[in-house]
Amino acid sequence: MSKFWGRNSSDEEEEETTEEESSSEEESSSSEDGSSSEESSSGSGSDSDSDSDSDDEGPNKFLAGSSDSDSDDDRRVVKSEKDKRMGELAQTAEDIRNKMKINDWSTIQELFDVLNQRLDKARKFVVGPTAPRVYVKLLIDLEDFLNETLANKDVKKKMSPTNAKALNTMRQRLKKHNVNFADQMAKVRENPDVDDEEDAGESASSESESGDEREEQKGQQQQQKAKDKLLTMDPKEITYEMVARKLREIVLSRGRRGTDKQEQVEMLTYLITVSRGPAQRFEVLAQLTSSLFDLNPGMMGHLQTGLWKKCVANLFEMLRILQDNPNIKVDEGADALEERTEQPAEGAEVKVWGNVVAFVERLDDELFKSLQVIDPHTHEYMARLKDEPLYLALGSKVLDYLQRVGDNVGSPKVALRLVEHLYYKTEAVYGAMRKLTLLQQQGQQAAAAAAAATEEGEEGEDAGPKVEVLVPADYQMAENCHELMRSLVGGVIFRHGDERTKARAMMCYIYHKAIHDDFHGARDLLLMSHLQDSIQHMDVSTMILYNRAIAQLGLAAFRAGLIQEAHACLNELYGSGHIKELLAQGMSMGKYHEKTPEQELAEKRRQMPFHMHITLELLESAYLACAMLLEVPNMAANPLNPKKKMISKSFHRIWDTYARQAFTGPPENVRDHIMAASRALAQGDWAKSFGYLRALNAWNLLPKKEAVLAMLRGKVQEEAVRTYLLSYSSQYASLSLDQLTGMFELPDKQIYSIASKMMIAEELPGSWDQPTRTIVMHSSEASRMQRMALQLADKAAVVVDFNERALAYRTGGLRDADDEGG
Repeated sequence: MSKFWGRNSSDEEEEETTEEESSSEEESSSSEDGSSSEESSSGSGSDSDSDSDSDDEGPNKFLAGSSDSDSDDDRRVVKSEKDKRMGELAQTAEDIRNKMKINDWSTIQELFDVLNQRLDKARKFVVGPTAPRVYVKLLIDLEDFLNETLANKDVKKKMSPTNAKALNTMRQRLKKHNVNFADQMAKVRENPDVDDEEDAGESASSESESGDEREEQKGQQQQQKAKDKLLTMDPKEITYEMVARKLREIVLSRGRRGTDKQEQVEMLTYLITVSRGPAQRFEVLAQLTSSLFDLNPGMMGHLQTGLWKKCVANLFEMLRILQDNPNIKVDEGADALEERTEQPAEGAEVKVWGNVVAFVERLDDELFKSLQVIDPHTHEYMARLKDEPLYLALGSKVLDYLQRVGDNVGSPKVALRLVEHLYYKTEAVYGAMRKLTLLQQQGQQAAAAAAAATEEGEEGEDAGPKVEVLVPADYQMAENCHELMRSLVGGVIFRHGDERTKARAMMCYIYHKAIHDDFHGARDLLLMSHLQDSIQHMDVSTMILYNRAIAQLGLAAFRAGLIQEAHACLNELYGSGHIKELLAQGMSMGKYHEKTPEQELAEKRRQMPFHMHITLELLESAYLACAMLLEVPNMAANPLNPKKKMISKSFHRIWDTYARQAFTGPPENVRDHIMAASRALAQGDWAKSFGYLRALNAWNLLPKKEAVLAMLRGKVQEEAVRTYLLSYSSQYASLSLDQLTGMFELPDKQIYSIASKMMIAEELPGSWDQPTRTIVMHSSEASRMQRMALQLADKAAVVVDFNERALAYRTGGLRDADDEGG
């Protein structure tokens, strides 16, 4: 019995009973599961059609009310042909998106053909020559996903031949197909959130009841009437209670399905102009700022620059209200839905909902994400960087307010955000930003004076927001970046911050000292804080900040000529082989390290903006130069087993790779230059070695290039002396000091000091003959041929021992020999 009624209540038959004006071809295609009698009645359009309708509706209604197995979700739905066609189109689009998640291009190609067929059927319900928005959105998603797949070489390599062929076919088809929809796609890309509710309504209409739709439409009409009533009223007639009621209504509707976010923003913007009293104005501004954040497209997207500046302007206005009205207390725990019918008395204490600290942190996150996404080689990126002084001014004003009200929980958070915008800036960069701030303030004053002089009503109002979102005229940026960092870190964060805030502030301070060539101060802070012991237990972003601080500490040591300290710092980063991931400056695809899409997404969100990058070429040049100066003399001191006292595994790996090459061409990259310099240094040719090092382009990035190159020249000369004495001392009976001075162009005292230290350390078998100023070599050390002969004898003894053991094992005498030995 249930099968019979289930067959009559199918979607295809319902369309036949309701759409009498549809063509016979469409009815026959949509009623494949219907009975033959109903097909004939729908095709002829006779009076029996209405009888069948009554017969179908009667039993269904009866069973819907009497059967216990039927639920509200299984009630009969009567759909129009438009709803059915749009539902089919939306469902096919959703199927294509599901196949995009698994990269199944063969199925996508088939579903794309089905989608175009259903588009032809749905076109007659669309006004004008345009396509439905759900179809255009799918074309955008499909085009973006296609470009992303083509750019990912690893994904293409893993594709099957069939899937790769389908991918190429779709690329050609989309290229030709999307030309017809280029204008619509451009409009949807510009306003992706517009008419989202209409699409959602179209896709949901195929599953909702017609009665519920009518009720929802009535509610929307009533709401629209109430909104229109408020908008059409004279602003002088709008009372405090009406604004409070409307604000409460907007707060309750936030987050609900079908709510128009843009409409809420517009309504809140209007409520600001008709608000009564500073407290209510603050509440509306707080809700407007939260609603503007809701316009963010997603986790990977960022807030548009215009909306970001509106939020900043709102916060400046909120801070002005709080400064002018000390009776207003901001409390995040205050009830934002509290009904207030009367305006508070002037001067009375009022608690309002809001969290300026959360707003400041969210603005910082949105600015950071925008700098991650924007192409750093465009003017747009430079224009976005100019908004940083605006954020610093906002953060400073919020910090002043928090300190004024005694908020010791929020002030360290805001101070840390300011520190994270300052710690990587050198004096030159900070000075340029301060100059930009002064220019913006002067431009603001000039614009305000021009507006006051012209006294243009509406035009003056339009010019107001442009002036408002610039750096306030009363904000004064500190002249010295060091003093500002010290006051924020020592005066605020270390006094009231939690452990994570203190740790991040300490790392920023270490980084700041390192880039200003205060290596010993930065090193002492690192050792006193014991961050190297606890960093493994912190979050990933804090680990990245620690790695950045260590990298700059190594560069500071290198610039100061502390080769061992620089190598110790940089070796921590280069020892793993994942320098890009450790510094969050890119992602490297390894053969044996596959990442899930979730891991790749999380790693992309952690990437540092381009202007905060540490140049990897400079890091590699400094690290390999330090490794060369330490390893080449070490290998000369241990010629038989160079890896016995290994200092840098990375350098040895590169050295072995170049040693196995049959032919070595002229140096091209950093490694080629370092290896060429290392081979020259191993022969004691310091001039050739330093020539290769000097040719590196990375040194041009150093602020004091000539001083660093002079230091590097001296280090190469010293290590060349040590390497030469270790490698060729066995070939000399005595060696004149004047000869060494002429070869390495070093003062007598310096060469005398180097040789004496080697004698004391028993690295050089010799002694000084003061009258003749020569080094007399003691021939106790074996020559190179003798050492190789001894090495051959040791290896032969090992082979003989293995052969004897193998023979004893085969003859059964191994156990007896072991017993006798034991």
